[in-house]
Amino acid sequence: MAREVLISDTVIELAEPARIPERTFVGRAEELQMCRVAWGVRPDGTDFIDSDVPPLSFRLEGAPGLGKNEIVYEIARRLGLPLYIIQGHEELTPEDLVLLLTPNPKAEYSDSVPALTLRASPLSTALYTGGLFFFDEINRVPERALSPLASVLDGRQYIYSAMAGINIGPPNQEARKSFRFCCALNPSLSNAGHVLPEYIEQRTLPVIEIDHPPFEDLHQIIQASLDPSPDFLSAFTEWYQQEERADVSVRQAIALMNYAMSYEQQVGGAKLGVLQKVSSFILGRKS
Repeated sequence: MAREVLISDTVIELAEPARIPERTFVGRAEELQMCRVAWGVRPDGTDFIDSDVPPLSFRLEGAPGLGKNEIVYEIARRLGLPLYIIQGHEELTPEDLVLLLTPNPKAEYSDSVPALTLRASPLSTALYTGGLFFFDEINRVPERALSPLASVLDGRQYIYSAMAGINIGPPNQEARKSFRFCCALNPSLSNAGHVLPEYIEQRTLPVIEIDHPPFEDLHQIIQASLDPSPDFLSAFTEWYQQEERADVSVRQAIALMNYAMSYEQQVGGAKLGVLQKVSSFILGRKS
């Protein structure tokens, strides 16, 4: 699709989709299935089900580093569709979800080219092209900034730009049918006062909770991510059982093994001893 499109007589440059890492997805079979059901995706993950039942905009809830993003990446990988992502933060504004006015690099070489360009946000681009959209850390965003989502997450399926005075939505039925929305949040932020407004909570259902993975999944993820030696995997198993750290996240486990492998290669030492030595630098000391 062309990077520049004309929407209501306004020239807009579309956003680029996210670059999804190519890697083997391990575990989370039940959570992955629940997400696919919500989006109306076939069990094998390769296409949407031909159905009149509208898709749901599911919400993933879990602590950082447990694999929420990886579930969304895997859905996009299998579908072969572009994924657009917005990372939530406290400074986000309503217009950031719609359009951005940015300097036009082409204006440097021609006086006839406008100095500024209207760029569609990842959400606006997903709506217009019928792509997949993921709003990460959505509960970090101020409540006012989430107001444009009301018309995205109901039957209207468009987003309004106050700056340009236009609605942006699917230009045809094909894009309307293929657009999907999901989001993720860290519940601990909600406990600290970062809560979603009720009208967003009720539009982002079902809620799929992502908890710490079982050790078997953690073991396979480390193997797929870093390909450590069998001896190092055995040492990790022994360390895990000795330390009783069931609270280790996927991200922490990968970082721990990565650091331990580098330490053993550069400094040396018995593999179990290395894991015991470096674990406090990754996980902190046990209380």
